Amino acid sequence: MKSNDSGHILSSLERGVATLTMSRPSRRNAYTTAMMQSLREAVERVLPDPECRVLLLRGDGASFSAGGDVHEFSQSLPLDAPARLATFRALVENWVNPVILALRHAHQPVVAAVRGDCVGYGLSLMLASDIAIAADDAVFSTAGIGLAQPGAGGQSHFLVRALGERRACELMWSARRFDAHEAKALGLVERVVTVAEFDDAVEAEVERLAGGPRHGWAEIKRLLNTSGQPLAQQLADEAAAFGRCAATQDFAEAVTAFIARRKAKFEGR
Repeated sequence: MKSNDSGHILSSLERGVATLTMSRPSRRNAYTTAMMQSLREAVERVLPDPECRVLLLRGDGASFSAGGDVHEFSQSLPLDAPARLATFRALVENWVNPVILALRHAHQPVVAAVRGDCVGYGLSLMLASDIAIAADDAVFSTAGIGLAQPGAGGQSHFLVRALGERRACELMWSARRFDAHEAKALGLVERVVTVAEFDDAVEAEVERLAGGPRHGWAEIKRLLNTSGQPLAQQLADEAAAFGRCAATQDFAEAVTAFIARRKAKFEGR
């Protein structure tokens, strides 16, 4: 895969797995505004594709992403305060937030494959995924307070839901770096593997998800996104989801396979 210093997003779709690769390895895949725009465009292009059964996010080279490009941010410093407010708010609202929302509301499982730096917006993308697999060389940080700002991309939402308010506060106020094993202990990643095992572990996980019941995956995501609502409404939504899945061919295949004591073959219908 070729890349240049300004960076771009590489996209592929094979055997039901759409892979978006952040490609700026010379800068540890730090995001320029152009890359943020390209990521939104790529996400909005691949998720509606009926052939896309899993979305894989990964970095080119030895890092996932070092976050936003501070050197590019510095070009806006001569602007007066109201202009900077408008510039950076628009950046987040136009290019960051739509991606996070798209990942959370996607029908497909989203997998983050994390090596090296996973910082700032990179961490936000990982937190917005459904499953994160980390190599044991991964290093994480919220990063925002180092630039005297709170961070973006849903960190305050995802970290509080995962860790509780006090632990989320500690990570966001300190912006300290922590390794993959601590990330797993905190529940932020599901698996930690060696660098040598990393590619095989990621491939096995996305193949498993791509071969699963796509309507079931979608309903699970939908229910988890609404899990904070009153119990009675959640129960009603679960019943509706159960009914929708029962109407699929995958459900009929799963029941038939269970009775026959064989592995089900899901086709996503």
